[in-house]
Amino acid sequence: MDEPTTILSNALRFELKELMREVLREEGLTSASGVRTVTDTDNLLTAEQAAQIIGVKRRWIYRHSAKLPFTRRISRKNFRFSEASLRRWIAARKPDSRR
Repeated sequence: MDEPTTILSNALRFELKELMREVLREEGLTSASGVRTVTDTDNLLTAEQAAQIIGVKRRWIYRHSAKLPFTRRISRKNFRFSEASLRRWIAARKPDSRR
C-alpha cells in the first residue's frame, strides 16, 4: 500500500502535468494529442527585419538580444527573431490609450 504522501504527490504531479498541457494547447504550442505543432503565422526574421518593425537600429537588436523574449538563437553567432512573439511583445508594451 502506498504512503499517503506518495499518493498526494502523485496526484499533484498529475494535476500539474494536466495544467501544463492545457496552457500549451491554449498558447498553440501543442495540439490535443500532445504533439508539438508549428504555426504558419510565425516567421523567423533577420535582425534588420526585426529592427525595422520595432523602429530601432540593427545594432540595438543585437545588443539587447539576450533580454528580448522573441530572440531565437540558431547557432553561437546566428540569431533570428520570432515575428509572432515580437508582435505580442510590441502589443504588451503599448501604453493604455485611455490614459
